[in-house]
Amino acid sequence: MTTSRLKFLTICLSLFLFAVYELGGTPVSANRLISPIPSVTGAPGESTCADCHGGGTLGGTLAINGLPQSYTPGQDITITVRLAQTGRTRFGFQLTAIDSTGKQAGTLTTNDNRTQLQSAQVNGNTRQYINHTSPGTDPFQTGVGQWTFTWKAPAQDVGQITFYAAGNAANNNGTTSGDSIYTTNASITTTAPVPNVASVSAASFATPLAAEAIVAAFGQGMSVNTIVADTLPLPTVLDGTSVLVNGTLAPLFFVSAGQINYLVPATTVTGTANVSVMRSGIEVGKGTFPVEAVAPGLFSANASGQGVAAAIVLRVKDGQQIFEPVSQFNQATTMFEPIEIDLGADTEQVYLLVFGTGFRGRSSLMNVPVTLGGEPLPVLFAGPSPDFVGLDQANLGPIPRTLMMRGVVDLIMTVDTKPANVVTFSIK
Repeated sequence: MTTSRLKFLTICLSLFLFAVYELGGTPVSANRLISPIPSVTGAPGESTCADCHGGGTLGGTLAINGLPQSYTPGQDITITVRLAQTGRTRFGFQLTAIDSTGKQAGTLTTNDNRTQLQSAQVNGNTRQYINHTSPGTDPFQTGVGQWTFTWKAPAQDVGQITFYAAGNAANNNGTTSGDSIYTTNASITTTAPVPNVASVSAASFATPLAAEAIVAAFGQGMSVNTIVADTLPLPTVLDGTSVLVNGTLAPLFFVSAGQINYLVPATTVTGTANVSVMRSGIEVGKGTFPVEAVAPGLFSANASGQGVAAAIVLRVKDGQQIFEPVSQFNQATTMFEPIEIDLGADTEQVYLLVFGTGFRGRSSLMNVPVTLGGEPLPVLFAGPSPDFVGLDQANLGPIPRTLMMRGVVDLIMTVDTKPANVVTFSIK
C-alpha cells in the first residue's frame, strides 16, 4: 500500500471515530454513545433526549425504582432505572436529583461500568447527572435497559427532592431517527421527626422520676382511642399503644391521643431513661427523663400538683377510727376546694394520710422530714400504698393543736434531701 493511500485511510478512520453522519447529512457525535450531553432529563430548565432522538413508536416504560417514601439525612439509597420496550436493542438514560429550588440534592455514585457521572449548570445551579456508558447501552435483558447506582441523601434536611430521568429505547440503526424517548420523575420527602414525648410525675408534673413511679406522658397522636386499664397486672398494650422505657415495656394505666399514664418499670436504673411510644409497631413519640432513687411527688385534689392535697383525714375519737375528706368539689368553679379540718377536743387525735408517688425507695423515716404550717409533723409511714399500683402513701401526725385556726397551711415534705411539691390543707 502506498504512503498516500495510508494517509487517506488514516484520515477516514479518524473522521469516522469522531462523527457519524445521517443519510441527510446531519452529524451525530459518536461520543454520545459513551457520554451523552448533560441536562436532558426533563427537569425544570432542561430539555430531553427528544431534542436529538425520536420518531419511534412508544409503548414501553421508564421507571425509577428503589426510592423510599422518605429519606433520612445522609442515608444511602440504591436506585435502579429500568427502561423496557419490546424489540429495542440499545438503551440509554440520564438522571438528576434536585431540590425545590433547582439545586443538586444529594450525591450520585456509580456502582459499575454501566454508568458514569457528569455535571452542568442549569439556571445558575450546578446539577449532577448519572447516565449510561457505552457498555451500559447493552440490554440488561431482552428488550430491557437497566442501570443501578447509589444516591446519598444530603447531610441536612432540604425538604422534598425530585428525581428526573429520561430514557432512550433506540433501534440501533446508526442514526437518531426511529428512537423512542421516555421521561419520568419521582419525589421523596425527609423522614418526619418523631414527636417529642414529655414524661413527668403524674403527681407533681415535674422531673426527675423514680422506678415504680406513676408517670404522665404528654405527646400527640399516641393512641387512636381513650382507653383505661381495667385489669391487674396492668397491661403493657392498650389500643395498640405501648411504652418502652430503656427498652422495657411499661405497665399502662391509661392511653389517649395526647396523654399516657404509665408506671416506670421496676428495673429502671438511675441516670437518663429513654422513652419510646409505639403504636401498632410504629414509633409515634420519644423522649427522655432523669431517674433518681427517689423523686417524691404529692397528688393534689385538682390533679395539678398544687393546691389542696389528695389526702384523707384519720380521726381517732373514743377508740374509733373515722375517715374524713379534706376537699369537696365546687360545681360553680369546677374545682376542688379545701374542707376545714377540725382538730376537735383535746382527747382527739387527727392524722393525715397523704398520697403521692416516687418515694417508696426512701432510705429511712428519719430522712423524711415533714412540716405543716411550719410545724414539724411526725412521719409514721412512707412507702407503697396497698390499694393502687405505683401509689405511695405517707401517714402523718397527729396534727399539733398549735395549728388550730391557722386556715390554709402548706405541707412541705422532703425525702432523702429531695423536696416534694407543696400541697395545702385548711385547719379550722
